[in-house]
Amino acid sequence: MKSTSLNCIFALTLFTCTGCVSTSISDSVALIEKESYAANNHSNKKNVNKALLSSIQALRVSQKVAKQHHTFTYSLHNEELNSSDKIKLATLLMQNSKHIIINIAPAKGNNKLHQLALSIDRAQALRLYINHFNKKVTIKFAPKLTNDTINLVTGA
Repeated sequence: MKSTSLNCIFALTLFTCTGCVSTSISDSVALIEKESYAANNHSNKKNVNKALLSSIQALRVSQKVAKQHHTFTYSLHNEELNSSDKIKLATLLMQNSKHIIINIAPAKGNNKLHQLALSIDRAQALRLYINHFNKKVTIKFAPKLTNDTINLVTGA
């Protein structure tokens, strides 16, 4: 009986050392390690991509759009812009979804009251025209601008 158990132990040791069993065990361990590494690497890739995506989005949000200024001129004693300026203004309003500021200069007139009245009429006409395209527009009176002009500021 002792010789049989010794022969079994000897045979197992011989098979293990010769490579039959060791190769099988080694291949199984390597396959398990490979699957475990692939599963960990796959979940890490998703985490890295989500982290990268969130940092890119944070950069986009923090990036300020450069200010752009556009100046339009009114005809003397006219409440409305000319048609080509209206088309340019409408194009700018539709392109920019951000907040827009329009500064209106005083109008040329006989006295201060006439200048102010014409400027208010221009602001009202401009507001009616602009509301068709963009309601996020602020119109401000800017007495330092050149007379009979408006200045459109985007990216503010």
